[in-house]
Amino acid sequence: MYEFMRGRVVSALPGVAVLDVGGIGFRVFVPFSTSGKLRAGAEATLLLYHTINAEQGEERLYGFGTEDERRLFKALLEVKGIGPATALQVLCAADADRLIELIASGDVAGLKKFKGIGPKSAERIVTELREKVAPWAKGSAVIGSGPPIALDSAAGDAVLALIALGYPPAKSEEAVRKSAGSLGDKASTEEIVRKALQLV
Repeated sequence: MYEFMRGRVVSALPGVAVLDVGGIGFRVFVPFSTSGKLRAGAEATLLLYHTINAEQGEERLYGFGTEDERRLFKALLEVKGIGPATALQVLCAADADRLIELIASGDVAGLKKFKGIGPKSAERIVTELREKVAPWAKGSAVIGSGPPIALDSAAGDAVLALIALGYPPAKSEEAVRKSAGSLGDKASTEEIVRKALQLV
């Protein structure tokens, strides 16, 4: 339902941030790696995941500074017994790259060391996600590999624009990375999007 939000950071505490978007304050639950980069008064963009608990009538927004974080969060939700709160707790325990490395290598013992991951959960995570996240590990030649794209840049805006048009995040990032590289640092968002649309 929600893809991303951009607004002024009202507050940023470990694990939760409040953003003022058009005069409306949104509370967003975020990994420590994201909340640590947010500064009160500054503008920020967060990639979103929206949940609804029908029984309790509660809605929650989870926000991420990178697509890697959100992608891993979604993958964790596919594991039996892991809900949004636990998935966020796992992401708070270690950065996305480290978690992907442990899952891809089948390191159950390493995963068990993190708060929120018990022996059974660690085994399920490896069993159910190992093949899926292996291509995401650093050094793998996959779409979306390369230096991260800053969300508060013309290239970052171009990625969000392509995602909003319905293109997969990884392919959007790769197309924008190639387009921005060929156009140069001074290229506008519109120029990057136009060129990227020829590549996705």
